[in-house]
Amino acid sequence: MILNRKINITIAMALGIFLVMLDTTIMNIALPAIQKGIEVDYNRLSWALNIYTIIFATCTIPLSKFGDTFGKNKTYIVGLVLFGLGSLFSGFATTFVYLIIGRIFSSLGASILLPLGNAIGLSTWNIKDRIKIVAILGLTQGGAAAIGPTLGGVITDFFGWHWIFLMNIPIVIIGIFLSGISLNFNKDIKLKEKIDWVGSLISMLSLYFLTLNLIKLKDWGIQDPKTIMCFLISIVLISLFIFVERTVKHPMIDLNLFKVKDFSASAIVALLAQFFYIGVVVVIPSFLTNVDHKTELEAALILLPMSSTVFVFGGLGSLVINKLGPRLLVLVGMISILLSYILIVMNGATNSTWLSMALLILGIGFGVITGPINVLAASNFSGSLLTSSQSVISVVRQIGSVLGVSVFLSMMSSNLKVLRIINLTKLNHAYLSIYNIWIPVLILLLPVMFSFPTKKKYLVRK
Repeated sequence: MILNRKINITIAMALGIFLVMLDTTIMNIALPAIQKGIEVDYNRLSWALNIYTIIFATCTIPLSKFGDTFGKNKTYIVGLVLFGLGSLFSGFATTFVYLIIGRIFSSLGASILLPLGNAIGLSTWNIKDRIKIVAILGLTQGGAAAIGPTLGGVITDFFGWHWIFLMNIPIVIIGIFLSGISLNFNKDIKLKEKIDWVGSLISMLSLYFLTLNLIKLKDWGIQDPKTIMCFLISIVLISLFIFVERTVKHPMIDLNLFKVKDFSASAIVALLAQFFYIGVVVVIPSFLTNVDHKTELEAALILLPMSSTVFVFGGLGSLVINKLGPRLLVLVGMISILLSYILIVMNGATNSTWLSMALLILGIGFGVITGPINVLAASNFSGSLLTSSQSVISVVRQIGSVLGVSVFLSMMSSNLKVLRIINLTKLNHAYLSIYNIWIPVLILLLPVMFSFPTKKKYLVRK
């Protein structure tokens, strides 16, 4: 009976996590269809992606602490309801404004579901079983984000873009039902946590100005006063945020987490991996549909190898961490991402087979990194510190997504804007030369992977 209850709770948490991560990537391949459907340009449409990730990133920690204060179980149900409302608004949207409203509701729900889903799921089981649950939830998290583009392409091609949002409703209902029958609301633990709304507001504003700057950089120019002002405001706000978090009694981010070396390394690599992965996920679907003239379904099938490998290797990385050690896994993962970028630049423009191979290698790299990051981020934390650790990693990933969407879409738009003569060769170059600049950056980042413990050191610490 107890085992069945634990399994039901784990499934309910996995469903919430699945919804959240699916929504981070499912829109990408549908962007051309949404653009035509609501008649909006790519610059404005990018805000439908970024508003989700900005609110997700800045509200995850305060809303997870709201869960600590008022009870995780009840708050998790609220998260499912908010996410469902957002999906309804987005699914029935006929204008850009309604789409944005839907994305705001969904992002607020996501800010609750991901950290509390992980925290409730992990706390339901004993510490000795934690690595298996981390693998299950990590597999769900990585897999959902991975299959998003493929699933989005299939749904958009057969049913229309509205259904990439409406398909969430049955899953929300199942999640509410399973949570209702398995979670104990009467014994919902409530902690005396105060919410750092000031820190949350500052972090939201800093991300907003940073994102605005990245999106508008190509229009304003690097020397424009607006560009310089947005950059300076971002720096000031980030500095102010760090100061506030060090001085308030109940900070949005417990900076003590970063004193744990494994956690700090995990946070850095989580951001980098998310940035480089999203950089491919947001650009390649547009390349396939606009340059190669593929349908959404054909584009989805080309992305399928990447989706499949992230799903498989995301869980596998968690399970083999004791045998191979974190350092080897993250090093192999980052080298794989580097190799995928090289293949995209060298051969992706002229050969779909090479492009599929590059995407498959990218999926392996991102998946292999996800496993050890999830395990090390959980570390041996418990209680509110466990919730905080999961929230911070979620925030870091979303910051990586915001930066990835903003930087890579801005580079793509900038390259397309300066084309004087439009032909297939120049279009190929405009899209795929984006990745040239990041190859030396990835090479320079490889030494960072050596900050992770070897197998021997990891097992001793454990």
